[in-house]
Amino acid sequence: MFVATADETNVVPSKEQSPSADEVAIRLVDKSFIKAYEAGDAKAVAAHFTADAEYMDETGAVLHGRENIAKSLIDFFANHPQCKLEMSVDSIRMLSPGVALEDGHTVMTHANDDRCVECRYTTVYVKVDGKWLAASVRDSVPNNLQEHSTQLRQLDWLIGDWVDEGNDAVVHFSCNATDNGNFLVRSFAIHVAGQNAMTGTQRIGWDPLAGKLRTWLFDSEGSFGEGFWYRRTDVQGSESWILKTSGVMADGQTASSTSIYTAIDDQTMTWQSVDHEIGGVQQPDSEIMTIVRSAPIPAQAVAADGR
Repeated sequence: MFVATADETNVVPSKEQSPSADEVAIRLVDKSFIKAYEAGDAKAVAAHFTADAEYMDETGAVLHGRENIAKSLIDFFANHPQCKLEMSVDSIRMLSPGVALEDGHTVMTHANDDRCVECRYTTVYVKVDGKWLAASVRDSVPNNLQEHSTQLRQLDWLIGDWVDEGNDAVVHFSCNATDNGNFLVRSFAIHVAGQNAMTGTQRIGWDPLAGKLRTWLFDSEGSFGEGFWYRRTDVQGSESWILKTSGVMADGQTASSTSIYTAIDDQTMTWQSVDHEIGGVQQPDSEIMTIVRSAPIPAQAVAADGR
């Protein structure tokens, strides 16, 4: 993949040492690079390279020259539209006046793929006519790379405490990372008329064999199931996550369903269950439920409760 570097806010200089004017300028170039990359603008991305730049991807394939880099980007963006990038700069070092070395790592997510791609990179910047340009970029796969926590970060928006207050029931959800960030554990509790009606847990992790995010579900009645997560992006660019599950009810009947999760903003998501079958009998689709983050418990209440 082509490297994308972090904006100037990713690495905060120490109070003892402020960034130099050249470092600030390079970070602004990085920010411009990211904007062009996420826009899928091959010409604008290629403009960040020198005319005779060299780019080597993580497989060892090499491209020479801005023109060839631009042609490769046109093909890449056609096959991978709406790429999203997470990036961090580890260091920027001035090697000599007009020459700088930047090291960091990137995580790319494709809109039409459920897999993230993580790379380390090294970029040699040179100053040409007062402008910093990339003369050399080399990508590499991180040593001992295990994708589990990287892939799972796609569902970070689930983390936290959530509540759905319906007319007949209140459902509380809680989601936290566990086991070195390699799994998410979601728990839920359904309360009807103030009484605990059902509880359950869901564990989410990366299945490296299937190349997908997998989930396992268990509830207090004895039902269990498993399934896979899929990301869906509509023509307007709105993104949802689809969870397709199948399992066994406590009474031995088979069951399957499709859950649709859509993040509205940092505080709100919607959920709907469709294509729900129990024992081979189609069930009606649920209403679209709005789930919001729970308000934090006041510190005084926590102290009084003894927790």
